[in-house]
Amino acid sequence: MEAIKKQSRSFEDGKNGNTEEQKALTEEIATLKSKIKTLESECEAKGNAAKTLETEVEALKKQSEGFLMEYDRLLEDNQSLQSQLQAIEHSSSQS
Repeated sequence: MEAIKKQSRSFEDGKNGNTEEQKALTEEIATLKSKIKTLESECEAKGNAAKTLETEVEALKKQSEGFLMEYDRLLEDNQSLQSQLQAIEHSSSQS
C-alpha cells in the first residue's frame, strides 16, 4: 500500500510539474507570437520605406540626367556665342 501511495504521489507531482511547464511554455509561445507580429510589422514598415527611397532615387537619377542634358545644351550655346563673338571681333578689327 505504501509503495502505491508513493507512486501515486510521484505521479501527481510529475503531473503538477508538467502543468506548470505547460503554462510556462504556453506563455513563452504567446510572447514569441507577439514578437513575431511586432517583427512582421517592423519588416513591412521598413519594406515600405525602402520602396519610397527607391522611388526617390529614381526621381533623382532622372533629375540628374535632365540637369546633365541642360548643361550640355548650355555648353554648346556658350561655344556658339563665343564663336560668333570672335567672328564679330575679327570682322571689326579688319575694318
